[in-house]
Amino acid sequence: MMERRKPTAYPTLILLLALMLSGCSGLQQSLHDAAMNREISKAGLERDHIEIEEGRIALLRGDNSQGRETLVLVHGFGANNTNWLRLSQYLHEDFYIVAPDLPGHGDSVQDPDLSYRIPEQARRLDAIMEKLDIEQAHVAGNSMGGAVAAVFAAEYPEQVQSLGLIDTAGIHEHPSRLDGLLEKGENPLIVKNHADYDELLDFVMEERPFIPWPISSVMARKAVGNREINARIFNDIRKDAEVDFAGMLSGIKVPTLVLWGSEDRVISVRNASLVAEALPNSRLEILEGIGHVPMLEAPERTADLIREVAEEAQ
Repeated sequence: MMERRKPTAYPTLILLLALMLSGCSGLQQSLHDAAMNREISKAGLERDHIEIEEGRIALLRGDNSQGRETLVLVHGFGANNTNWLRLSQYLHEDFYIVAPDLPGHGDSVQDPDLSYRIPEQARRLDAIMEKLDIEQAHVAGNSMGGAVAAVFAAEYPEQVQSLGLIDTAGIHEHPSRLDGLLEKGENPLIVKNHADYDELLDFVMEERPFIPWPISSVMARKAVGNREINARIFNDIRKDAEVDFAGMLSGIKVPTLVLWGSEDRVISVRNASLVAEALPNSRLEILEGIGHVPMLEAPERTADLIREVAEEAQ
């Protein structure tokens, strides 16, 4: 007589894996949301939103009850305010942090009829600060967000105490790996499928932090869903290529950090010195072995540098 096999836990595990591998978006979304909420809490921030003329603006913001100076963080193209979570873990006790999703990004308004050129986004940053009753702030931005922060500092100088330009867009005298790909009709910053998203992370970071698969899957799905608006935004940004960015920088007097990753494939590190030279009161720092997003790859060192430059403004 054949012995009956005892049931094991394997079928349950196989079913769970099958659900995940088959694209169980509900389960993936739940895991993603739980993980993000935990990271937001660790960063001393909470979710919020406001309304400006263009529509809803999603925010991450810290505790404003202690009278700390404000630090406004401006993300780059195709990104969102969660790019600042690792950095905020090292700064939320020093500053009242405000990190908006710019229009066209994250959970903020995404209107294909809006202009997403840098000066327009800088004007919206002013509207965000006015809505939040922020009269003055230290402002830092990465990539596209660096250009937005710089234009904001030039246009609204009385509102900026110090400036942080992290692998900033604006001066492209020296071409990058991205520029070479764009000439071939390729744009790794526009995600068309899940494989593209994985390649994007490797392109913008030299050593990317570990992201569990269910979480990265949700992030990839969002990036794919945003490909049309991202293409529109990217085209608008390229229209600003003829702007005299160096000339604009020359009018910014506040202490400014120019921070760059040595392995940046999006905007060549060779442009870093040109940005610093254009600013009358700048400090140039190059982080070796780091890519385009130092606040993700080297958050503690980036936080230290932002804090040091902010102290110069006091």
